Amino acid sequence: MKDVMQLVERRKQEFARLPLCQFLEDETIDPRQRLAWAPCLAPFALGFGDLNKYALRHEPTDDPIQQLINRHTYEDDHHWVWFLEDLEKLGLDLSLKFSDAMRFFWGNQTYKTRQVCQQIAMATYGKEPIVVLAAIEAIEATGNVVLSRTAKAAEELRRITQQNYRYFGQHHFCVETGHAMGTDDVEDLLETIELNETQRSQAYELVELVFDVFTDCLNELMDSMTQQRAESPYAKSGQKILEMQRQEEKVSDMPELERV
Repeated sequence: MKDVMQLVERRKQEFARLPLCQFLEDETIDPRQRLAWAPCLAPFALGFGDLNKYALRHEPTDDPIQQLINRHTYEDDHHWVWFLEDLEKLGLDLSLKFSDAMRFFWGNQTYKTRQVCQQIAMATYGKEPIVVLAAIEAIEATGNVVLSRTAKAAEELRRITQQNYRYFGQHHFCVETGHAMGTDDVEDLLETIELNETQRSQAYELVELVFDVFTDCLNELMDSMTQQRAESPYAKSGQKILEMQRQEEKVSDMPELERV
Protein backbone atom coordinates (compact mmCIF):
# COMPACT_ATOMS: atom_id res chain seq x y z
CA MET A 1 0.00 0.00 0.00
CA LYS A 2 3.01 2.30 0.41
CA ASP A 3 3.23 3.11 -3.30
CA VAL A 4 -0.53 3.78 -3.39
CA MET A 5 -0.12 6.27 -0.54
CA GLN A 6 2.65 7.97 -2.49
CA LEU A 7 0.17 8.45 -5.34
CA VAL A 8 -2.36 9.89 -2.87
CA GLU A 9 0.23 12.37 -1.62
CA ARG A 10 1.21 13.43 -5.13
CA ARG A 11 -2.40 13.99 -6.18
CA LYS A 12 -3.06 15.79 -2.89
CA GLN A 13 -0.33 18.32 -3.67
CA GLU A 14 -1.81 18.90 -7.14
CA PHE A 15 -5.30 19.21 -5.66
CA ALA A 16 -4.11 21.93 -3.25
CA ARG A 17 -3.20 24.13 -6.23
CA LEU A 18 -6.74 24.25 -7.64
CA PRO A 19 -8.23 27.75 -8.12
CA LEU A 20 -10.83 27.29 -5.36
CA CYS A 21 -8.11 26.42 -2.85
CA GLN A 22 -6.19 29.55 -3.82
CA PHE A 23 -9.41 31.58 -3.59
CA LEU A 24 -10.02 30.30 -0.06
CA GLU A 25 -6.51 31.31 0.97
CA ASP A 26 -6.90 34.91 -0.23
CA GLU A 27 -7.35 36.91 2.97
CA THR A 28 -7.99 40.11 0.99
CA ILE A 29 -11.42 38.68 0.11
CA ASP A 30 -14.26 38.89 2.63
CA PRO A 31 -14.48 35.47 4.38
CA ARG A 32 -18.22 35.35 3.68
CA GLN A 33 -17.52 35.72 -0.02
CA ARG A 34 -14.89 32.97 0.16
CA LEU A 35 -17.60 30.63 1.51
CA ALA A 36 -20.45 31.93 -0.66
CA TRP A 37 -20.35 28.78 -2.83
CA ALA A 38 -21.53 26.69 0.15
CA PRO A 39 -25.12 26.06 -1.09
CA CYS A 40 -23.73 24.54 -4.29
CA LEU A 41 -21.94 21.90 -2.19
CA ALA A 42 -25.25 20.54 -0.84
CA PRO A 43 -25.51 17.54 -3.23
CA PHE A 44 -22.15 16.31 -1.97
CA ALA A 45 -22.49 17.31 1.68
CA LEU A 46 -25.78 15.45 2.07
CA GLY A 47 -24.94 12.65 -0.35
CA PHE A 48 -21.74 11.89 1.57
CA GLY A 49 -23.79 10.59 4.48
CA ASP A 50 -25.51 8.09 2.18
CA LEU A 51 -22.20 7.12 0.58
CA ASN A 52 -20.86 6.12 3.98
CA LYS A 53 -24.03 4.41 5.20
CA TYR A 54 -25.08 2.52 2.11
CA ALA A 55 -22.05 2.12 -0.16
CA LEU A 56 -18.92 1.92 1.99
CA ARG A 57 -20.38 0.26 5.10
CA HIS A 58 -20.99 -3.50 5.00
CA GLU A 59 -22.26 -5.25 8.10
CA PRO A 60 -21.85 -7.81 9.51
CA THR A 61 -18.27 -8.65 8.55
CA ASP A 62 -15.32 -10.65 9.85
CA ASP A 63 -12.84 -8.81 7.61
CA PRO A 64 -10.63 -6.57 9.83
CA ILE A 65 -10.18 -4.00 7.04
CA GLN A 66 -13.93 -3.82 6.46
CA GLN A 67 -14.41 -3.44 10.20
CA LEU A 68 -12.03 -0.47 10.13
CA ILE A 69 -13.95 1.00 7.17
CA ASN A 70 -17.24 0.51 9.00
CA ARG A 71 -15.97 2.37 12.05
CA HIS A 72 -14.80 5.15 9.78
CA THR A 73 -18.22 5.46 8.12
CA TYR A 74 -19.85 6.02 11.51
CA GLU A 75 -17.50 8.96 11.99
CA ASP A 76 -18.38 10.49 8.60
CA ASP A 77 -22.08 9.77 8.02
CA HIS A 78 -23.54 12.69 10.01
CA HIS A 79 -21.47 15.72 8.99
CA TRP A 80 -24.33 16.96 6.81
CA VAL A 81 -26.04 18.15 10.01
CA TRP A 82 -23.15 20.56 10.59
CA PHE A 83 -23.42 21.68 6.96
CA LEU A 84 -27.07 22.70 7.37
CA GLU A 85 -26.23 24.54 10.60
CA ASP A 86 -23.53 26.53 8.82
CA LEU A 87 -25.78 27.46 5.90
CA GLU A 88 -28.07 29.19 8.37
CA LYS A 89 -25.21 30.90 10.21
CA LEU A 90 -23.70 32.08 6.91
CA GLY A 91 -26.99 33.67 5.93
CA LEU A 92 -27.38 31.26 3.03
CA ASP A 93 -30.46 29.38 4.29
CA LEU A 94 -32.56 30.93 1.57
CA SER A 95 -36.24 30.59 0.77
CA LEU A 96 -36.96 29.27 -2.71
CA LYS A 97 -39.96 27.68 -4.34
CA PHE A 98 -39.52 23.91 -4.14
CA SER A 99 -39.52 23.69 -7.94
CA ASP A 100 -36.83 26.39 -8.20
CA ALA A 101 -34.68 24.56 -5.65
CA MET A 102 -35.04 21.31 -7.59
CA ARG A 103 -34.11 23.04 -10.85
CA PHE A 104 -31.00 24.41 -9.19
CA PHE A 105 -29.83 21.23 -7.47
CA TRP A 106 -30.53 19.04 -10.50
CA GLY A 107 -29.39 21.63 -13.03
CA ASN A 108 -26.12 22.24 -14.81
CA GLN A 109 -24.72 24.34 -11.94
CA THR A 110 -24.29 21.32 -9.66
CA TYR A 111 -23.85 18.47 -12.14
CA LYS A 112 -20.22 17.67 -11.28
CA THR A 113 -20.85 18.02 -7.54
CA ARG A 114 -23.77 15.60 -7.78
CA GLN A 115 -21.53 13.11 -9.50
CA VAL A 116 -18.94 12.80 -6.71
CA CYS A 117 -20.76 10.36 -4.43
CA GLN A 118 -22.37 8.48 -7.33
CA GLN A 119 -19.05 7.91 -9.10
CA ILE A 120 -17.31 6.76 -5.92
CA ALA A 121 -20.18 4.43 -5.02
CA MET A 122 -20.12 2.82 -8.47
CA ALA A 123 -16.33 2.56 -8.56
CA THR A 124 -16.06 0.91 -5.14
CA TYR A 125 -19.00 -1.48 -5.63
CA GLY A 126 -17.86 -5.08 -5.28
CA LYS A 127 -14.23 -4.16 -4.61
CA GLU A 128 -12.24 -5.82 -1.84
CA PRO A 129 -12.11 -3.81 1.42
CA ILE A 130 -8.34 -3.43 1.10
CA VAL A 131 -8.90 -1.65 -2.24
CA VAL A 132 -11.79 0.46 -0.95
CA LEU A 133 -9.49 1.62 1.85
CA ALA A 134 -7.30 3.28 -0.79
CA ALA A 135 -10.33 5.24 -2.04
CA ILE A 136 -11.12 6.35 1.51
CA GLU A 137 -7.55 7.57 1.96
CA ALA A 138 -7.93 9.65 -1.21
CA ILE A 139 -11.28 11.04 -0.01
CA GLU A 140 -9.76 11.99 3.33
CA ALA A 141 -6.83 13.69 1.58
CA THR A 142 -9.17 15.92 -0.45
CA GLY A 143 -11.14 16.77 2.69
CA ASN A 144 -7.98 17.69 4.54
CA VAL A 145 -6.94 20.09 1.78
CA VAL A 146 -10.29 21.89 1.53
CA LEU A 147 -11.17 21.97 5.22
CA SER A 148 -7.76 23.31 6.22
CA ARG A 149 -8.61 26.33 4.06
CA THR A 150 -12.28 26.77 4.90
CA ALA A 151 -11.33 26.58 8.59
CA LYS A 152 -9.17 29.69 8.22
CA ALA A 153 -11.96 31.60 6.48
CA ALA A 154 -14.46 30.41 9.08
CA GLU A 155 -12.16 31.55 11.89
CA GLU A 156 -11.92 35.02 10.36
CA LEU A 157 -15.70 35.07 10.14
CA ARG A 158 -16.08 33.82 13.72
CA ARG A 159 -14.18 36.87 14.94
CA ILE A 160 -16.70 39.05 13.10
CA THR A 161 -19.94 37.24 13.93
CA GLN A 162 -19.03 35.52 17.22
CA GLN A 163 -20.48 32.30 15.82
CA ASN A 164 -18.81 28.92 15.44
CA TYR A 165 -19.07 27.09 12.12
CA ARG A 166 -18.99 23.35 12.69
CA TYR A 167 -18.83 22.16 9.07
CA PHE A 168 -16.53 24.73 7.52
CA GLY A 169 -14.58 25.57 10.67
CA GLN A 170 -12.06 24.02 13.02
CA HIS A 171 -14.52 21.47 14.43
CA HIS A 172 -14.78 19.56 11.14
CA PHE A 173 -11.12 20.05 10.24
CA CYS A 174 -9.98 18.65 13.58
CA VAL A 175 -11.97 15.42 13.17
CA GLU A 176 -10.73 14.95 9.60
CA THR A 177 -7.22 13.64 10.19
CA GLY A 178 -6.48 13.05 6.53
CA HIS A 179 -6.63 9.28 7.08
CA ALA A 180 -9.33 6.68 7.63
CA MET A 181 -10.56 6.80 11.21
CA GLY A 182 -11.28 3.71 13.26
CA THR A 183 -7.84 2.83 14.55
CA ASP A 184 -5.15 4.86 16.29
CA ASP A 185 -2.30 3.47 14.20
CA VAL A 186 -3.82 3.61 10.72
CA GLU A 187 -0.66 5.08 9.18
CA ASP A 188 1.42 2.19 10.50
CA LEU A 189 -1.24 -0.23 9.27
CA LEU A 190 -1.16 1.24 5.78
CA GLU A 191 2.62 0.86 5.66
CA THR A 192 2.35 -2.87 6.38
CA ILE A 193 -0.45 -3.78 3.96
CA GLU A 194 0.75 -5.78 0.98
CA LEU A 195 -1.23 -5.63 -2.26
CA ASN A 196 -1.10 -8.09 -5.11
CA GLU A 197 -0.89 -6.75 -8.68
CA THR A 198 -4.66 -6.78 -9.24
CA GLN A 199 -5.36 -5.02 -5.95
CA ARG A 200 -2.65 -2.44 -6.62
CA SER A 201 -4.00 -1.69 -10.08
CA GLN A 202 -7.54 -1.29 -8.74
CA ALA A 203 -6.30 0.90 -5.88
CA TYR A 204 -4.47 3.17 -8.33
CA GLU A 205 -7.62 3.49 -10.46
CA LEU A 206 -9.77 4.34 -7.44
CA VAL A 207 -7.35 6.96 -6.13
CA GLU A 208 -7.18 8.62 -9.55
CA LEU A 209 -10.97 8.57 -9.88
CA VAL A 210 -11.52 10.08 -6.42
CA PHE A 211 -9.17 12.97 -7.12
CA ASP A 212 -10.63 13.46 -10.60
CA VAL A 213 -14.24 13.73 -9.41
CA PHE A 214 -13.32 16.03 -6.52
CA THR A 215 -11.25 18.18 -8.90
CA ASP A 216 -14.28 18.52 -11.17
CA CYS A 217 -16.39 19.37 -8.12
CA LEU A 218 -14.06 22.13 -6.90
CA ASN A 219 -13.76 23.62 -10.36
CA GLU A 220 -17.54 23.68 -10.62
CA LEU A 221 -17.79 25.38 -7.23
CA MET A 222 -15.27 27.96 -8.39
CA ASP A 223 -17.34 28.51 -11.51
CA SER A 224 -20.30 29.27 -9.23
CA MET A 225 -18.37 32.31 -8.00
CA THR A 226 -18.00 33.78 -11.50
CA GLN A 227 -20.32 36.03 -13.45
CA GLN A 228 -21.43 33.27 -15.80
CA ARG A 229 -23.24 31.57 -12.92
CA ALA A 230 -24.74 34.79 -11.55
CA GLU A 231 -28.18 33.77 -12.82
CA SER A 232 -28.32 31.15 -10.04
CA PRO A 233 -30.94 32.04 -7.40
CA TYR A 234 -28.36 31.30 -4.72
CA ALA A 235 -25.71 33.51 -6.31
CA LYS A 236 -28.11 36.47 -6.60
CA SER A 237 -29.55 36.09 -3.12
CA GLY A 238 -26.14 35.42 -1.62
CA GLN A 239 -24.77 38.67 -3.06
CA LYS A 240 -27.69 40.60 -1.59
CA ILE A 241 -27.08 39.03 1.80
CA LEU A 242 -23.40 39.99 1.71
CA GLU A 243 -24.31 43.59 0.85
CA MET A 244 -26.84 43.72 3.70
CA GLN A 245 -24.35 42.27 6.19
CA ARG A 246 -21.68 44.79 5.21
CA GLN A 247 -24.20 47.64 5.54
CA GLU A 248 -25.18 46.44 9.03
CA GLU A 249 -21.51 46.39 10.06
CA LYS A 250 -21.04 49.96 8.83
CA VAL A 251 -24.03 51.12 10.88
CA SER A 252 -22.86 49.30 14.02
CA ASP A 253 -19.42 50.94 13.68
CA MET A 254 -20.87 54.48 13.49
CA PRO A 255 -20.96 56.68 16.60
CA GLU A 256 -24.37 56.79 18.25
CA LEU A 257 -25.08 60.38 17.18
CA GLU A 258 -24.40 59.59 13.52
CA ARG A 259 -26.94 56.74 13.56
CA VAL A 260 -29.79 59.03 14.62
